[in-house]
Amino acid sequence: MALPLLSLGSMVWGVSAFIPFPGCSDTAQAADTASMIDRMERQITAMQAEVKALKKKQAREHQQLQAELQRQRALFEADPYRPAQQPLRAQAAPPFLPPDSPAAPLLARTEEEARAETLAQKHVDLFGFSGADLLPARTASTPYGELTATPPAHPDLYGPLRRGQLQIGGIRLTLGGFIEATGFWRSRTMGADIASSYSSIPWANQSAYYMSSWHQSERQSRFSLLAEGMITRRLEADGYVEVDFQSSGSSSNSRQSNSYTLRPRVLYGELKDRRDGLYFLGGQEWSLVTLFNKGMFPRDEQTPLVIEAQYVPGFNWTRSPQVRLLKTLGREERYGAALSIENPSAVIAGRYPDTPQHRVTDRVSGTGINNPDTYYASDPAPDVVAKVGADPGWGHYELTGLMRFFRTRSTWARRALDGAVTSSHGSNKTVLGGGGGGGMVLPLIGKRLYFQASGLVGRGIGRYGSAGLADFTFRRGGAPSPLPEASLLLGLYGTPLSTLTLYAYAGAEKVLSRRSFDADGKPYGYGNPHYVMAGCRTELSTACAAAGNIQSVAQATAGAWYTAAQGDYGKLLVGAQYSHTTLRAFSGIGGKPHTDDDMVFFSLRYMPFN
Repeated sequence: MALPLLSLGSMVWGVSAFIPFPGCSDTAQAADTASMIDRMERQITAMQAEVKALKKKQAREHQQLQAELQRQRALFEADPYRPAQQPLRAQAAPPFLPPDSPAAPLLARTEEEARAETLAQKHVDLFGFSGADLLPARTASTPYGELTATPPAHPDLYGPLRRGQLQIGGIRLTLGGFIEATGFWRSRTMGADIASSYSSIPWANQSAYYMSSWHQSERQSRFSLLAEGMITRRLEADGYVEVDFQSSGSSSNSRQSNSYTLRPRVLYGELKDRRDGLYFLGGQEWSLVTLFNKGMFPRDEQTPLVIEAQYVPGFNWTRSPQVRLLKTLGREERYGAALSIENPSAVIAGRYPDTPQHRVTDRVSGTGINNPDTYYASDPAPDVVAKVGADPGWGHYELTGLMRFFRTRSTWARRALDGAVTSSHGSNKTVLGGGGGGGMVLPLIGKRLYFQASGLVGRGIGRYGSAGLADFTFRRGGAPSPLPEASLLLGLYGTPLSTLTLYAYAGAEKVLSRRSFDADGKPYGYGNPHYVMAGCRTELSTACAAAGNIQSVAQATAGAWYTAAQGDYGKLLVGAQYSHTTLRAFSGIGGKPHTDDDMVFFSLRYMPFN
């Protein structure tokens, strides 16, 4: 620490006075020594006072610096889009600040900020002006996130604002989504929009089987908003909403106004305690059954890259209300275990043959704000999903378990001659379903080519597949009979060029065996060999039970996404996809029918915030 020149000079004079000179007496020397010691004591006292004053000055400057940093942050939050001609420049920490000072890391410029400043200067050199003082946007670190402008799973709350972000007080908002125009051709007319109904592909006894169709749609266009902030020093919270237009109202049609309705795809809140690796989520989100690209954080799902909004048969997913708890372990949270309690909704195959003496109740029609034109199963408990995941360094791996509950009620009635019920008794029949599976994502050639595989096998798991197969049918007596089912999806995707993404998938879902019975000479259940299939190849024939007894749905598809333009105002993608889908029914009287459909999709997708 620098000392005043006067103090240094006094010390030099005092030391020189201590050196004896020829001719001086011992008495004089003693007197001079005492005087010198006295002067040195006074100088030391003065130096200590100066050091104390300098420390106080340093503390005041440190407090002023922290106050200035807080003031600048408040100004930045109040006006995040201030002109770049007056940027908030990061500085190197002053030399008097210790390295462990709380202000030092706030003042130190990061490599990312340095790169951003260099890019901004290049922009000025090329165009003569600078853009907004914002970094490029970030998306979820998954291929699907990059194609849909989905916000990342772990954003940086304290980094500089990026394009598509706003700061309101302590809350950071991130905008996402895209606007899409699509066109699609199907070789069989099924009456579907951008999301195909695979189990509704026409059979050859239907006239639509012989007719192709072309449609255009904007309904997959998506908007998202992520809001996040700190509740306490260690507890972070975020809320995320994602909406599109893949919903229909009672007056929706494609004849004139094309007035389709807005719907929530994803809508949830999350609490994050990163220090302890605990994450709690509540709301509507992709099912925990869904394969992840890495970890098990929301918005990191490994969704197929297709244009088709119903994805690919064999892809396991739902988006449903749930509560989820995730615990991460290990360095960089590479391992984790999660449990999710999810809203149930069983898919039922057919109706039980009611008689005046015996009735089976398995569903009710929608009332209140539910859809009155569909049914709601009498599920007695939520679906329970458990998953463990690992990212050991090469690839992502996970194992999944699923438990489901199905219920029907059988009621027996005694009736009088006029048909009036004189007495009755009934009982509930509850059956467990569920299964297990897993998946992996493997990098084959650096970050250019990836392989993925996922599957699920069990009883009553049809709801969790893109094909939408049934979950259960009925036993003799009316109890639920879960269908044994399996699904599998294989995929390859890669980026041979920075502007080109290619993908190919093959997937299938299958009911592994029949669940049926005969009563009073009539066949019932699912896949009964006595169902009539003789008219499935004859147009307008009604002798075809194939639509309600699908055994398997399989598809092969491939496509590409090309980045046509990218700049300060977003990204423009051009996509194309081809798929071939095959349906097969269980064999019955007259043969084993099958049908298929070829589909071609084109997409023009603009992402303003990416």
